[in-house]
Amino acid sequence: MPQTVSPTPCSAAAHARRQRVLLVAGELSDLKPVTALLSERFTLSFATDGLGGVQRAQGQRPDLILMETCLPGVVDGLVACRLLKADALTADIPVLFVSALTEPSDRVRGLEVGAVDYICKPLWPAEVLARVQVHLRGAAAAAPSSPDPEGAFVAAAKALIDAQLSALPCADELARAVGVGGRRLCDLFRQHTGMTLQAYISAQRIRASLQLLERTSMSVHAVAYEVGFRTPGNFSTAFRARTGMTPLAWRRQRTLDY
Repeated sequence: MPQTVSPTPCSAAAHARRQRVLLVAGELSDLKPVTALLSERFTLSFATDGLGGVQRAQGQRPDLILMETCLPGVVDGLVACRLLKADALTADIPVLFVSALTEPSDRVRGLEVGAVDYICKPLWPAEVLARVQVHLRGAAAAAPSSPDPEGAFVAAAKALIDAQLSALPCADELARAVGVGGRRLCDLFRQHTGMTLQAYISAQRIRASLQLLERTSMSVHAVAYEVGFRTPGNFSTAFRARTGMTPLAWRRQRTLDY
């Protein structure tokens, strides 16, 4: 009677169970020593530019992204990371930067856009592996969500607007910071918010001014400049249009309410 042999898991099934790492680099050959080491432990996928990396991350939902800061095209590593963190689908995926830019200001900039780590070149593969393993252990699985790649551009722009109200760049510069053209960003704002880009900015400035008027003793003039209006007169006009009263009258009313 022939002996029955228990089936062993096929290599493809074993491979599928491994954690997934997305590598994004302009020249993948530059990361060959790192890739060789990581491929022994993880399932790897690749992209050669920032926008491709964002799209692949949205489609594949990797467990971790290892990405160069300097990438070809409009969407470099910093912009790509900002877009990933603005999209609910990919926001929880840890991003590790690898870069030849080693100044402290470069490392800070990378962390400010949402990366969890910044590894300077030349790379030591064993160090990269150790860092990847640390961040994979600490990463929480993101809840399932529907992809909205265009919404990520809007969310990233909103975050920049809120962070830079007092010195906001022009629309074209803001669009470049999130990797799209100025006209495209304006169209996306209308589609996703029902407002023009400028109307959204104005609304955010008024919203910020309400908090400052209520919670601080800053003068109306100081508040106007703090939230990005060019003159106190422009601030008062915009404020009255939205609230029906001047900033000073609104502050007095709030004081009486308390």
